[in-house]
Amino acid sequence: MAMDEYLWMVILGFIIAFILAFSVGANDVANSFGTAVGSGVVTLRQACILASIFETTGSVLLGAKVGETIRKGIIDVNLYNETVETLMAGEVSAMVGRDDGTTDS
Repeated sequence: MAMDEYLWMVILGFIIAFILAFSVGANDVANSFGTAVGSGVVTLRQACILASIFETTGSVLLGAKVGETIRKGIIDVNLYNETVETLMAGEVSAMVGRDDGTTDS
């Protein structure tokens, strides 16, 4: 298997993962700081700075554990040793169809 053949899937997966992380992080921040900003305890600027610091710190500190859980606890990646492209396509498809559980109501 030539990796150049599947480079587009890696790039697409990265773009989708970035957009998902950004949107889920924004939703977390809105839930966490909405009341504090609305009541005037912190300014919008302060909330953005605090959120940037803590969202980044959380992803750096806990991101490896999430990846390990997916690799060891959810999917047996050894089943895909001969068909890595199938695993890649499945993971990209799962990200495209992801629902973060938020509602618009």
